[in-house]
Amino acid sequence: MPDFLQFADEGQKTVENPHDIKVWKILIVDDESDIHIITELVLNDFIFQGRKITFLNAYSAKEARKIIREQNDIAVILLDVVMESQTAGLDLVKFIREEIKNKMVRIILRTGQPGSAPEKKVIIDYDINDYKYKTELTKAKLDTALISAIRAYRDLEILNKSRKGLKKIIDASNNIFEIKSLREFIEGILLQLTSLLKLEEDTIYLEASSLALDGKDNELKILAGTGKYASAIHKPLVELVSPEIFKLIHHSYNEKQSIFNGNYYIGYFRTGDVKENILILEGFFELEETDKYLIELFSRNINIAFYNNHRNRESIETRDEIIYKLGEVTERHSSLNTHHVKRVGEVAGILAKLSGLNYEESEEIKIAAAMHDVGKIMLNEEILKKTGKLTTKELEKMRHHTEIGEGILNTNRFYLLEKAAEVAAQHHERWDGKGYPHHLKGEEISLPSRIASISFIYDALRHDQPYRRAWKEDDILQYIRENGGTIFDPNLVALFFDNYHLINEVNQMYPV
Repeated sequence: MPDFLQFADEGQKTVENPHDIKVWKILIVDDESDIHIITELVLNDFIFQGRKITFLNAYSAKEARKIIREQNDIAVILLDVVMESQTAGLDLVKFIREEIKNKMVRIILRTGQPGSAPEKKVIIDYDINDYKYKTELTKAKLDTALISAIRAYRDLEILNKSRKGLKKIIDASNNIFEIKSLREFIEGILLQLTSLLKLEEDTIYLEASSLALDGKDNELKILAGTGKYASAIHKPLVELVSPEIFKLIHHSYNEKQSIFNGNYYIGYFRTGDVKENILILEGFFELEETDKYLIELFSRNINIAFYNNHRNRESIETRDEIIYKLGEVTERHSSLNTHHVKRVGEVAGILAKLSGLNYEESEEIKIAAAMHDVGKIMLNEEILKKTGKLTTKELEKMRHHTEIGEGILNTNRFYLLEKAAEVAAQHHERWDGKGYPHHLKGEEISLPSRIASISFIYDALRHDQPYRRAWKEDDILQYIRENGGTIFDPNLVALFFDNYHLINEVNQMYPV
């Protein structure tokens, strides 16, 4: 975040699209049509916090139930007590609060027959927010009652958004460095921020490459959004904002400056040395100095989170690259196949996800599977590259690579290496117990090792080896299908064939 901010000139105010302006929804429930007409006339010029009101009309409790089920953003209900029955209004209150669990909408009970519903009893027994006689509802009193009700609804909205924001942050914090979780984390922060500032919840968080200095639209990627932008991920920015806001965004991006402009804040800040980010906040009233300070503070802190995320990813990618290089060195030592470890890792990662493992666990298996043959680095090349049949003694040495690999990787210090050591030790075990080195059977073999087994055998059969030519694809698939329940975990074989299009894509990614 830069140490300076740019404030737009007064003449640079943006023009709102009328379709984007939000309103407060008021539901009138009354069996007298005159009450509807008079209420709308009296409140025709009502405005609160820059929003007008729009009316929904129900002439019975039955009609009201349908409307309330379909629209969950009604701010206030002006509710008659006596309609199709003496208690129709009160029954509707119970329906709203107890059956559909709507605790947000504010209910103002209106009655023309005070004796039919005593005020004290109604307020005690029913979750309503105000009780008025129709005869006392002058314009001034109706305005006052509505302002009080809408303000209460707004505050409940803010609390609810804050709760949702906290939940997103908590849910995402366990896997903060996963892309999806990082997006959820940002959405949670945005909800918290908009709740705190009492802004509209329409916000966008953009990411751009620092190499794209011309600021073209396709180089600004929406990383997270709330409100009307919540489903806008990957959509072109130009389709989502007004031309005026689009210009402000690019001005902020190209000038490397943050802009406060009336009801908008366009925040620019850099993530490490690689990414630039833009935060867009919308509101319907001028931001105060304290609000601006909170936004700047937010921007600085989320910038730190992004920087740490970037560095963490860089460390993970470096680690993965080192592991892959080690695996490739092993493969070059033993065969002519140069991308075997990457293909095995990718297929293993796919099967892990299909097995129901989360992102982090799947990535760990992807890396561990790529290290399955690391023990071969200690074997004689004459054995590894022999074109003829191995002797009994040579076969015994070859099979020893599982225990050598386990010994190399098992440091008892790092979880990922322990998992890789387990895979190195068990990837030649068979589902029927006839594998080696320990003749483990069924689920005695770890899931990562069972996944690695089908992954490496599938890839080995697809490509030339020193002692044989690659198999035809149909023959490979038949072999895997026939050996489900003998060599391979039958559940993994089913997943393999149900999702073979994903498996096969790996071969396009890493051809020989």
